[in-house]
Amino acid sequence: MATLRRHSALIAVSVVAGGLAVPWEPVGTLLSAAGFGLFAVLGLLVWRWSRLPQLVRPEASAGAESRLVQIATWLALGLAIGVFILAVMRFVIAPFVPAIGSRIAAAGALPVWRRVVIIFVAAVGEELIFRLFVLSAVAALAARLFRRPRNEPTPAIVWTAIGVSAVLFAAAHLPAWSGAGSSSGVALPLLVLTLNGIGGVVLGHTFVHRGIVAAMWVHAGADCAIQLIGPLTG
Repeated sequence: MATLRRHSALIAVSVVAGGLAVPWEPVGTLLSAAGFGLFAVLGLLVWRWSRLPQLVRPEASAGAESRLVQIATWLALGLAIGVFILAVMRFVIAPFVPAIGSRIAAAGALPVWRRVVIIFVAAVGEELIFRLFVLSAVAALAARLFRRPRNEPTPAIVWTAIGVSAVLFAAAHLPAWSGAGSSSGVALPLLVLTLNGIGGVVLGHTFVHRGIVAAMWVHAGADCAIQLIGPLTG
C-alpha cells in the first residue's frame, strides 16, 4: 500500500487519461477512467513484485527548478527520437509509399488541442501497458523461472524484458498502418516494427533506470514530433 500512496499522483493522472480516451458519455467515460486507474494500480503492484525498483537509481530530493530541467530533458530525448522516426517516414518510406505522407498530413486536420489530448492519452496509456505492466511482469517471471536470489532480475533478464515489451509495443502499432501501402508487401510492416521497436527499447531503458513518469515524458516528446511537427512538414 505504501507503493500506491507514493504514486497517488500517477494513479490520478491515469484516471484523467482514461476519461479523455473515449468520447464524452457519462457511463463510458466513467468506466474508462476507472479502468485506467485500476490498471495503474495493477501495474504498480506488478512493478513492485518484479523488484525492478532496486535497479532504479534513487533521485535526490529536487526543487521545482531541477524537476523542470528533468522534464525538459526527457521531453527533448523523446522529441529527438520522434524527429528521427518522422525523418525516416518522410524521406525513406514516403517516396515508396505515398500514403504515409498523407497519413502524417492528415493529423494537421485535427485541432491542436485534440492532438495534445491524443499525445497525453497515448503516453500515459501505452506506458502503463507496455512498460509498467508488461516489462515488469516479464522481468518478474523470468527472475523466478531462473530462480534468482531474492527474485532479483539480472541485467540480462532486464534487457530481455525491455526487448519483449518493445516488440509487443511495436506490434501494437501495426493495425494503425494496415490500410496504408497495401502494395508494399512486407516492407512497410517491417519498417513500422523496426521504428517503433527502437522507440520501445529507449522507453524501456528509461523506465528501468528513471521510472515510469520519465518514460511517459519521453513518449510524449516523441509523439509531439509526429502529431505536431509532422503535419508541418507536408
